Formats: sequence, structure tokens, C-alpha cells
Amino acid sequence: MLKLVTRTFYHDEIYTTEPELFYKLYKWSSGLFTLLSFRRLLGASIFGVIGTVWLIFIKPRICGLSFIDVGLLLFILELREDKKAQEFNTFGLRTPSQIRTLQMYWFIKKFVSTNGKALGKKEWKAIKEYDIGLYHDLLSDECDHCCYYYSLEIARVIKDSILLWGAVEDPFEDGHNYYAHAVILRNGYIYDSNMHQSIKYEDFIKLYKFKLYKQWNYGEYSRKDFRKSERAEFRRWCKENNVSCYEMF
Repeated sequence: MLKLVTRTFYHDEIYTTEPELFYKLYKWSSGLFTLLSFRRLLGASIFGVIGTVWLIFIKPRICGLSFIDVGLLLFILELREDKKAQEFNTFGLRTPSQIRTLQMYWFIKKFVSTNGKALGKKEWKAIKEYDIGLYHDLLSDECDHCCYYYSLEIARVIKDSILLWGAVEDPFEDGHNYYAHAVILRNGYIYDSNMHQSIKYEDFIKLYKFKLYKQWNYGEYSRKDFRKSERAEFRRWCKENNVSCYEMF
């Protein structure tokens, strides 16, 4: 279902040679959020179809009319929400419905994040016990676009992780633009703090055309001055490979 939603809404929005892989990996982010955002329209369609079928084939027909009425009500509510969203979003605000959508999204996303192959329940429990603030940041949008920091923090807690620095292509951008990125590798899976989920290493490389700069084990990245000691060389590598957004590393 989510993969179908992702394919339907994003097939014209992406620039990748691996569209099927994109639909598979982004179903829990782009697909899930889109489905929740259009939940009223989906409900209206379902009730409308059931009501129409009931009217034609099943008695009493009053039940079919009731389903259609519910579908129409949901459709009207969606129209009102669209109008309200335009007014609120103009001022940089979210409507109560949009806030509920985000709450539902992160509620579901939490289960996806904490039941992965790179980081499972045991590892998330360790992170929570080590630093409750880090735990909540990782399960929200607080850690988005801060992979240089959060990947290292995860690795320092989950000590059998391998820390990777490199560069990825953005599937939403036309051309071959590379951006600096940091992830952890564990059990053959990547945990990406921007995606909030585990991804098979081979799929990660294939979708993002990942270029590896270096990888380190705990004995190396646990040093207090780790980022400082690696920063100059990594920035030099980024410049040589036309990689952007490396300034915060």
C-alpha cells in the first residue's frame, strides 16, 4: 500500500536510475506522510465505493446511502481543511489537522526506527539509558540534516558500529549533485539518522550512489577530538570530489 502511494505521488518528482528502490526505501517516509495527509480523501473514496456497491447489489439500500453520506462529509471536511491550510501556511503556521498528521507520522515512524536491522530494540534501549535527550532527538526531526553529529553519537553508544563518512546523491534533485553524509554500518545494514530507518548496505549504495571517504571502528571514532582531527582532510576530499554541505563536519 505505502509503496503504491509512493510510486503514485513521487514518480514525477524523483531523479534516480533506481525508482523501484526509491519506492521501497521511501515508503516509510514520503509514502507514509502522504497517506496520512490524504487520509480524509482516502476515507471518502472508500466509503463512496462501498456505498455505491451497496446501492446496486445489496439491500437495504439505506445502508448504501449512509456510506455515501459519510464519504461526502469527509470530502467536505477535506475541502474546508485545504482552505484553512492555505490561510495558516501563508503565515508559517500549521493547522490542527496538520499537527495531528505529524503526530501520527512520528508515532508510526518510531516503530519503524526502533525495529530495524542496524538498530533494534536492544540498541535503542541502550541509547535511551545512556542519554534520554539523544533518544528523543533521534526519533524526531531534531536530528535531520545533522548526520555528522548524530551518527557519531549513536556509534559511541553502540560500540560495534562502524562509522562511515562519504557523499550521496539526492534522488529529488536533477543532475549529479553530491552532498556530504555520515551514517553507521552494523550487521550489513546502514542506519541513516536523516531517514530514521535501517537500510540494507547494498541498497544504500545503489540508490544514493554512495562515495565512501573513510570508515572507522570504535577505537578510532571514540577519541574526543575525532571530528576535529578528521575535518581538514575530509573537507579537502569533498572539494576534490565536488561534494557540497561539508562545512559542519
